[in-house]
Parts: sequence; structure tokens; C-alpha cells
Amino acid sequence: MITKSIKYLLATILAGTLVSCNEWLKIDPQYEVTDTELFKNTQGYYQAINGLYYGMSTTSLYGQNLSWGVIDAWARYYVMPSDFGMESFYQFYSLQYEEDEAESTASSIWGTGYNVIAQANDIIAHAEAESPEFFTNQETDRNVILGEAYAVRAMMHFDLLRIFGPCMQLDPEGKYIPYVDVYPSTVNPPISSREVINKVINDLKKARDLVGTFDLNSNGMQSTYRFFGSVSESNEFYENRGIRLNYYAITGLLARAYLWAGDKENAFIYADELVQLVKDGTFDLQLSSSIESEPKMMTELLFGFYNEDMVENYEPYANTENTTTLKIDQIRLFYDENNQPIDNRAYFINRNTFFMTKYTTPVSDQKDMVIPNLRLSEMYFIAAECKFNEDKAAAIGYLTDVRTARGNEETLSTTMDESTFISTLIEEYKKDLIGEGQLIFLYKRLNRPIVYSGGEFNHNGNLVVPIPNSESAI
Repeated sequence: MITKSIKYLLATILAGTLVSCNEWLKIDPQYEVTDTELFKNTQGYYQAINGLYYGMSTTSLYGQNLSWGVIDAWARYYVMPSDFGMESFYQFYSLQYEEDEAESTASSIWGTGYNVIAQANDIIAHAEAESPEFFTNQETDRNVILGEAYAVRAMMHFDLLRIFGPCMQLDPEGKYIPYVDVYPSTVNPPISSREVINKVINDLKKARDLVGTFDLNSNGMQSTYRFFGSVSESNEFYENRGIRLNYYAITGLLARAYLWAGDKENAFIYADELVQLVKDGTFDLQLSSSIESEPKMMTELLFGFYNEDMVENYEPYANTENTTTLKIDQIRLFYDENNQPIDNRAYFINRNTFFMTKYTTPVSDQKDMVIPNLRLSEMYFIAAECKFNEDKAAAIGYLTDVRTARGNEETLSTTMDESTFISTLIEEYKKDLIGEGQLIFLYKRLNRPIVYSGGEFNHNGNLVVPIPNSESAI
């Protein structure tokens, strides 16, 4: 749970969002945490790490824009008439990036993202300068604090690259964003996308090794405990690992990053590591029988953000009394031509209102505030894509495992060609990850048209958001 003191800390930190990223990187953070100076004791480090997640869960980033907000409007998940009240949503939907509202949203994503990166770099610089004996739990504290800070830095750069740069296959040597890995930093020229993704992967590997020293030796990642459960440790910092970048979440991010880099061999290794955890009974895919009552599918969620204002933020977009609502497009994805549900993922849509249920179905006070970001089913999809050309039957098997868990009894052909397979894969991504901000990156990476109720929208590769004018000199 985010404490009031941490909220105050981040309110101060995020005030820098309104200035350019370059200015942020020049100034000293203005910290205030009750009576304790940050980095003078372990508690200060704990609060600084919590601050990273608080910053990432704001509406500028994963609290809206990079989950169910403009990022999913960009992928045409929603019915989006030209007179839609939220102009930034429509402008992303129609690729009008230069319009004022879209440019403002892009600037907010960029600025807030680099603010979080700067704070992560500050934590890393301080923690690396301390000996393990400084911390209350010594090596454990130092490892987890550093690991999570490295993971946040990598994840934030990765998603900025995916938004503001083209896919790797189109322009791997193009220079779009800087990779900022020191604090303070005042000169940050962009580097090639290949260099950025390599730095992302290196940081994630380092982070995984560091947090693994705790996560692989505790019960905090068991399905019973990783979201809002208690573990044997008395330190609250080590609870609720599902809303932190834990070992398994970082493993999933490595699978994503390697696939973006075009390295299917390594992407499969990390994705399959998580698939095997399902096969050995450590984790479970969400069974279809519980999707209606828990559409966020928490059983299989590896990582999600936590925002105490989640319900209030989403409510205006799913209120029939409002003129600006987010109605899901292409109900045929979930229902057949006879209006019968294809599988239990049909419960992701309210058939009366066409609103998404992942953010409107009450589950519990705490779970309602979780914003899903990375789940086991995506690992099956990555494994399937990586294996298709060398073992078609195995690839189809990965898709079938997810579909079966969702209650889909249709048999997939093991002789389908690659084009049919990719179309099927896109449909599975689109159904499973609705409201989670990942679909647009699939279209972008595969350079495939966006499929919606109007047919195929040929974006002609125009899925690169321009660097905001205020940030072009970073």
C-alpha cells in the first residue's frame, strides 16, 4: 500500500514533469519524507523505490496512457468517432501525432518517463556506493533495491523506444531516444535502437540476478501471496511482489525485449522458463470458469501497477450517462456469427454497454486498483511465435494451451501457413491482453495492418510517435 509520506515524496518528484526532461536531468531532486533524509537509512531507499512505481502508475504512464488509454486507442480497440470528446485518443487512433492533444500526451509520456529514469539512476548511484552492511537486511536489501531500480530503468527505456522509434527490423541503426544511465546527466544524445535494446537487455539481466537472490528463496512469488498476501518476512517492503518488478516479471520483460530485438532464440528461452512454471504447477493459467468474476485474471498475472485512483480514473469512460465513453470495437472477436461466445473471454466485454470489464468488475478493494502489465499467457504467445518455423506442432500447442484454459474447444490446424498463424496469434493477443497496452507493439513489430470492425487499417509503418518538440534537444 502506498503511504501518505510516499505520495508526498512523489508529488514533489513529479512536479518536474512539467519541465523539459533535459532540465530535470540537470537539477537535484527535491525530496521530503517525514523526518528522514532520503538515502540516509534503509527506509529512505524503500520509499524511493516505492516512488518509482508510484510515478509509473500515474495517468501519464501506466495508470492510463500506457495501459487502457491512448495506447489501446492507437491499436483501435475502441469505437472512436471523429467527434469523440477525448481528442488525444482520436488523434492517436487516426495517427494524427502532430495535433496539439496528441503532442501534449506524447510530451507527458516522454517527460514523465525520463523523470522516472532519472530517479532510478539516482537510487542506483547511491545504493552502489554503499556497502551491504549499511542496509538493515544487508546484501538482501542492497540487491533488491538495485535490482528493481535497474529493472525500472530498463522497462521505461524499452517502452519509450517502442513508442518513439520504429521496429528494429525497419531501422535498427536509427537514433531516436537516449539511454540515460547516470545521474545527474546533462548531455544525452540519442543512440541507435540497436544500442538501446542491448542496454535494456543488459540492465534486465543484471536486475534479474539481483532480485533473484530474494525472489527465488522466498514464498513471496507463490500465487497465494504475490498480490496482497503476507510472507514470512516481517518487512513490508518484501510483500506484494506482484506489483513490483520481481524475478518472474523481469524474466517476462527479457522475453519481450529479445523478441523486439529479433532474437527469437533468446526470447524463447525466457518465455519458456515461465511456461515451464505452469507445467510444473508453480503457477496457473487462469481457468475459464473464473474469468467472469475476475476478468483481470490475477492468478496468472506476473506484474501489474497499483493505482489507488484506478476506479475513479476509469469510471468516466464507462458511464452510460457520459458522452465520452470507451466502447470496445469488433465484438465479433469474442462472439461468433450467431452471437454465441467463442470462449469465456467474452466476459471481457459487457454485452449491454460494450464497456471493458477488466476495470469495471469489482473484485476486491485492492485488486480493483491493479493495472495488469505482464501475464503468463503472453509468454505462451511469444514461445509460439518463436517456435513456429522450426516446430509448427509445438507452436500451435502453446496457443492451444491458452485457448483451452479460456474454454475454447476449437481445434487449430497444425498445417496452417505462417500468414494464418500470425493472424491467429494477433487474435489471441487482442483477446487476452485487452486493456493492457501491448497490442499496438505487436502490430508495429510485425508490420501488419491493424484489424478492426472497419476491416484492415494500413498504417504504412506510421506507428512512430515524433519526439516532442520540447524534448528534441535532450
